[in-house]
Amino acid sequence: MKNLTIINIDPGNIVLCDLCNKDYTNSEEIGGMLFQSKAVCPDCLNEFMLSVRKYKEEKFIKAVAMPNETFRDFVYRIRKWT
Repeated sequence: MKNLTIINIDPGNIVLCDLCNKDYTNSEEIGGMLFQSKAVCPDCLNEFMLSVRKYKEEKFIKAVAMPNETFRDFVYRIRKWT
């Protein structure tokens, strides 16, 4: 892999769902999960979980929001892991 360029992008405080791209930066909506490396918002979660269960991909769920944790705060928390 010659000439491979790695680009790191700092999202700052912006929080977007990786599926629907909805902005949760100022939202107080509760819930969400991390599936592989994708942050799944509360609005997408139920429908997305139908597919996860159908294909038995539960092992790819890396984290879920804690009870009463906003999606925004959940994303901020999981960003600290990297």
